Amino acid sequence: MPPSPPTGYEILKIARRTVNIIVNHFGSKNVCLLGSAASALWAEIKRVPNDIDILVTPDESEQFDPEEIKRSIVDADNRYYLRPSKKPGANYKVLYCRLPGYKTDGRRVKVDIMIPLRPRLWIPRVLWEDTWLINDIPVMPLFDLLVMKMQGWRDHRASRRDAKMKADVTDIRALLVQASREGISYREEYRRHTRGFMARARKLSLGFVEACGERTKFQELGFPM
Repeated sequence: MPPSPPTGYEILKIARRTVNIIVNHFGSKNVCLLGSAASALWAEIKRVPNDIDILVTPDESEQFDPEEIKRSIVDADNRYYLRPSKKPGANYKVLYCRLPGYKTDGRRVKVDIMIPLRPRLWIPRVLWEDTWLINDIPVMPLFDLLVMKMQGWRDHRASRRDAKMKADVTDIRALLVQASREGISYREEYRRHTRGFMARARKLSLGFVEACGERTKFQELGFPM
């Protein structure tokens, strides 16, 4: 019998704990939650995330290595541990956190540590003053999260990962509703982002609209359609 998945409460508790470990160890406040867990905090999404994604943005004078951050988390709390990646040719390790019941049925949750502006993902830099504190957890700004979710949807669609793609669509639609409530404006986001990021946001929105609709909701946020 497979282990039971993490609960929403467990996801938030571990996200909060992991952020605190990183902040205390590295002294950087530029740490935030992203991905499905962040989407569930921002919007009305009933699905419980399977893992936790955390972004660590270095200051201009800093350089962070995700592998170093993972090792520091393991050293700080014995509920975390590392395992080699199963991907062929991968030279990184995967960080997990043990859940209650780990000794009997192996319950655990994966924790991904991400650094901005890395090739393939191209996650934007997020400084602490731009994060939002929700349930005592710093969360990626809503506009940035929407763009990252659309990027994930595009990648999952290209690799034909249907289950993940459907979950992405649900999250994106919920984030669009919340973005409208929050008065998010595409034009105003130029204050924080590069032209390249904003162009990518527009391109992703056009691709999503072509496949899944929601043109009106994007137009309400000021996306050029």
